[in-house]
Amino acid sequence: MSEVIRLKSCRSTQDIARRMADEGALPWTLVRSDRQSCGRGRIGRRWVSGPGGLYFSLILRPRLKPADLAELSRGTAAACGRALARTTKLKIAIKLPNDVFATSARGTPFKKICGILIEASGDTRKVDWVVIGIGVNVNNRVPKSLTEASSIAALTGLRLDPETVLKAVLCALRARFSRY
Repeated sequence: MSEVIRLKSCRSTQDIARRMADEGALPWTLVRSDRQSCGRGRIGRRWVSGPGGLYFSLILRPRLKPADLAELSRGTAAACGRALARTTKLKIAIKLPNDVFATSARGTPFKKICGILIEASGDTRKVDWVVIGIGVNVNNRVPKSLTEASSIAALTGLRLDPETVLKAVLCALRARFSRY
């Protein structure tokens, strides 16, 4: 990691990381918060970010064309899925472009446990920076109104250390995107 910014609470790790990327932050800079008051997903959707979850944004400076961002999104989802499968022993499914779903061995329906938001800056020829925002429902309570979502704790009956989940996801991302 280039730099790790650890916050107790913030509006959005994504907004902080975007500002830092614009200001020249190094690749692999990580912004993490224990909770977010305005976490967000794709198309401006709100991401409920209560205590016990894992919420972070990672800055990359990949040498790629804007047309290749879709592959970066698929690769991020795949890396997160592999890391969560290894860490939790849950069955994992990827819902492209940016969701990771899981089910327990008990055969419960697949539920969303991880969301990914990728934002980039550049021009028509190149990407200057990418911020990958990831939210993982680890031990946090998921509102009952979000019927398609769950947490790792709810699916496994076990509480995991969010730090363990973070390390697994970062390891998988670094393996996937080491060239960035």
